[in-house]
Amino acid sequence: MNCELCGNSIRDEVQVVNIDGGVFRVCNNCSKLGTPARVPKPVATRSAHAFGGGNASRQTSRNNPPPPSPGFSYDSEEMMLREDFNTTIKSARESLGITQEELGRKINEKPSMIGHLEVGSMKPDDLLARKLEHFLKIHLFVPIEDEMSSDTQ
Repeated sequence: MNCELCGNSIRDEVQVVNIDGGVFRVCNNCSKLGTPARVPKPVATRSAHAFGGGNASRQTSRNNPPPPSPGFSYDSEEMMLREDFNTTIKSARESLGITQEELGRKINEKPSMIGHLEVGSMKPDDLLARKLEHFLKIHLFVPIEDEMSSDTQ
């Protein structure tokens, strides 16, 4: 192994030191330039081969969906995105007297995305919808029964 500072081959024990906030594996000469650093030992993980699975067990783990997130999801069957989400977002933003750029900055999204939402060329995902609802104090998702009844009228 070579010293990460001087590049010389390390003949003795590798020293791990902290130099200016960085952790380096260095030779004895370069170890004097920093302070000894503690390196956490890697946690032993079981591989698919440890269970005798090879490719089969890795492939089944890919097919398993990730566990559901503990937060509320609008993908539930009872709620759906309202059809006039674009005008709702635009009118709420305008009533607050802020620009698309300012709204984007406040909710950490690009102004172009706000523009796409307001013209209806893009639908918000759950996270973006929650951010918009919280900041603009609006409801973008409504119960399916309410949206269906407004379609029939």
